[in-house]
Amino acid sequence: MNLKRKLKAVLGVLVIGAALALCYEVFFWFTHVHEGNARIQTDITNISAQVDGKIESIQVAEGAAVRKDQLLIILYHEDIKLNIQSLQTDLALERAKRARLETEKQAFEIELASKLATQKVKIRAMEQESLAIDGRLKLANKNVTRAKLLVDRKFTPETQLTAEQDRALELEGEATLLRGRISVARQEMEQLEATRSKIAVIENEIKISDVEQTRIEDSIRKQELWLSYRHITSPIDGVVGRIHRFRGEYIEDGVNILMLHDPHLYWVEAYVEESQLRHLRPGQAVLIDLDAYPFEDFYGTVRQIGRITTTEMGIGAKVNGTSRFGGASERVPVRISLDNPPPNLTPGMRADINVRIYDWIKLW
Repeated sequence: MNLKRKLKAVLGVLVIGAALALCYEVFFWFTHVHEGNARIQTDITNISAQVDGKIESIQVAEGAAVRKDQLLIILYHEDIKLNIQSLQTDLALERAKRARLETEKQAFEIELASKLATQKVKIRAMEQESLAIDGRLKLANKNVTRAKLLVDRKFTPETQLTAEQDRALELEGEATLLRGRISVARQEMEQLEATRSKIAVIENEIKISDVEQTRIEDSIRKQELWLSYRHITSPIDGVVGRIHRFRGEYIEDGVNILMLHDPHLYWVEAYVEESQLRHLRPGQAVLIDLDAYPFEDFYGTVRQIGRITTTEMGIGAKVNGTSRFGGASERVPVRISLDNPPPNLTPGMRADINVRIYDWIKLW
């Protein structure tokens, strides 16, 4: 009898315990939103190249902390460096050509100015000489007239008249010759003035040289831009999470080479049943259990409730399951802040979230 009483007592205790557990579960269902399929998330930055090329070196290792603008990856770029050197040589030659044209222009301007000044002085001297000869010629013609008068009156021999006529003819010849030389000098002056067009030609060549220098400089900048695409730097302060490609591999633009994340930016993303979303509000406190830290409690706050289901996101097969009552259920991502993240946290770690909602339930 005693054994039967003990068995009945044990069975009674078990039944009461099961009833209490069932009551607690039912109470828990109605007063909490609990999800065991949550994950630690962070912003992942996938690093890829903007151009095709072969990886020359990876400058960091997995797990290494990096600073913003730190060099991460170098693609093969010797061909671009050679192109830049060749263009810089072309630029130096073009600059030397322009300097030569400038010197040639200055020398020509100085030489032309000197020749024009000399020619002007020469013409003025001949004009002065011509005036002097014209004066002497007038005087010689007067002497001829006077000699004719004296010869007619028998006051002087005819030889004197002949001498005066010869003198006048000689001066007339000198005057004619000098006028011809002045005409030639003026024509030479006009020819020298015409050579000014050479200055315009040189100036056009200088302008063309300037355009060519600009073209070469633009080509150098373009090559330097292509070179910068082959030196890939970090866009953030972060940690190298994973390296996908290694030295010697040929990669195309847009292919992920490595991934970074910010070690100070974490949150929990839980995929909550659609039937439970009505109980959630931004600002609610959340109890978080991390599988990596089973004996510690962590806390957070509901920050954002998604506006699209996981099926529409394309991840429904991974996270969807049955509802609390066994039927199929859609789920919606809910972002929860992590107020006191522990060390060595890694994106993708599993977590359970527990949101107490009884404050939102109206009891009648």
